[in-house]
Amino acid sequence: MIIDNLTAAAVNPIYPAIIRQTLQAIIDKAPHSLPAGKYPLQGDSVFFSVVEGHTRALAEQRPEFHRQYIDIHIVLAGLEVVGAGVTGLPLDLSEPFNTAFDLGFCQHIASETLIHLQPEELAIVFPLELHRPMCTLDAPAALRKIVVKIDAALLTA
Repeated sequence: MIIDNLTAAAVNPIYPAIIRQTLQAIIDKAPHSLPAGKYPLQGDSVFFSVVEGHTRALAEQRPEFHRQYIDIHIVLAGLEVVGAGVTGLPLDLSEPFNTAFDLGFCQHIASETLIHLQPEELAIVFPLELHRPMCTLDAPAALRKIVVKIDAALLTA
């Protein structure tokens, strides 16, 4: 998992080209003015969604992971707490993995770390990394964010 700022991450030379290119494409689309919805960049291989919702108490959000896609969570407005676990934690599914949505849920994250994201900050989450997005430690509040999906196969393409 990587924590960064949107503008800096888009030009960071140590990040894979597909991540930099995707972040720059999002910047070029003026994301703060985009309505909620899904935006394809490279078909089903690279796309993002503008999401408007509310944060929830940490205990109310289930930890999740993906097998195929890299997730990038970018806060546009509001504050988000993301629970995170280190790579290699046991993935004890609480229900069958949903292959159609590349989504698995677990009961908990062992030794969970909390990441506090403010507007323009992001978290890059790689496949099989447990994370718990859209959380708060305070009262639920409005959150406007982008969730990017990049097929991990593009890292080796």
